[in-house]
Amino acid sequence: MAPALLSPVRLTLSLLALALQAACAQAAPTAVQTLTLPAPAVWLAAEGQQVYALTGTSELLGVQNGQARTLAKNFSSAFITACSGRVVGVNDAGRLQVWDGQAIQTAPNTDLSPRAHPVCLPFGIVAVARSGDLVRFDPSGAGWREAARTPAHALSDAQLTLADLDGTGDEVVALTRPDSARYDHGILGDAVEATEITVFERHGLTVLARLSLPAPFVFEDLQARPVRLTDDKDSLAVVRSSPGRGAALALVAGAGSRLRVQAAGPDFGQTHRWLAPAVGFGQLWAVQTPHIGGRLVQYTRSGEALEASAPVDGLSSHSIGSRNLNAAVVTAPGQLVVPAQDHRSLLALDCRATCQVTGKLALGGAYTSNLLLAGGQVWVGDSSGRLSGWTVR
Repeated sequence: MAPALLSPVRLTLSLLALALQAACAQAAPTAVQTLTLPAPAVWLAAEGQQVYALTGTSELLGVQNGQARTLAKNFSSAFITACSGRVVGVNDAGRLQVWDGQAIQTAPNTDLSPRAHPVCLPFGIVAVARSGDLVRFDPSGAGWREAARTPAHALSDAQLTLADLDGTGDEVVALTRPDSARYDHGILGDAVEATEITVFERHGLTVLARLSLPAPFVFEDLQARPVRLTDDKDSLAVVRSSPGRGAALALVAGAGSRLRVQAAGPDFGQTHRWLAPAVGFGQLWAVQTPHIGGRLVQYTRSGEALEASAPVDGLSSHSIGSRNLNAAVVTAPGQLVVPAQDHRSLLALDCRATCQVTGKLALGGAYTSNLLLAGGQVWVGDSSGRLSGWTVR
């Protein structure tokens, strides 16, 4: 049986509003950098101080020194990632797009999934094919060539991550083996859910480890988030759900060729209840039921259980049907920025003791992008076309 939540000393919506008013009255003036983009941003990425924005019209923009410059058109429709001086995306035609700082490079393949999130390696790129294969690309002259492929059975909208599960270096992690019969919630855009997590060697994409869930469980998620809690190895934070009990946060650990559920949090005890995780600085957080009330909790591990703190109500880091699972960000240990329930403002929270609201950023409309911590600022795009960089104190 799942452990019960800790004593729920809830910060209600009215108390949250009062705390916000008091905090804003005492806080120093908020520093915000604001730009107007040609279309609302749908995804943000950064490398160092350089911020990149992907718009709803598939434009790639470079953001620097208070200006946004168009780098490429028809770049990607969903996600971008950045590393090693490159920005990587997949366009609607299923073709790899790589901005190398001067021009677009590509590969001849047109079978990649535009809905999936690729990962960028120091000397390569791994993407998801429409078939569920994983494909590694390596540089080749002025373009990219397919260097390895494996029938991974990945979700067509899998958000690939890199994790070091055994202390020997990063490998590629994907949610795999989709199933449409186990659970009919469909909160993430469709009713197809993963039933496995698979770890792949980053060069040849051979399978290193796999965890398969028994029916009726699914991973009601698109990404396995690496988090380093106590030692020199990563664990994976992921949402595990079942028809009778709803969602719970699970922590998956690896040892050699074996993956296991190391600890799990309390589930909801009823179907069609979900939570949106946020990890960072060795901490586990989630907004429970972000579509109905939105309660932020922190999880701490106690043996095989993840125990949830008393919740902070009135927040929301996900929209029904959205594949944006990065709409809350941990900015420092015990400190977060999370959207308010109406998605039209961001709240800065200091939860190192009792959670306190320390700042508020009003947006020009509902947020449309992930939240990105870069250059000491939290960046977000909204439906008005505004891109905001908020220096959170």
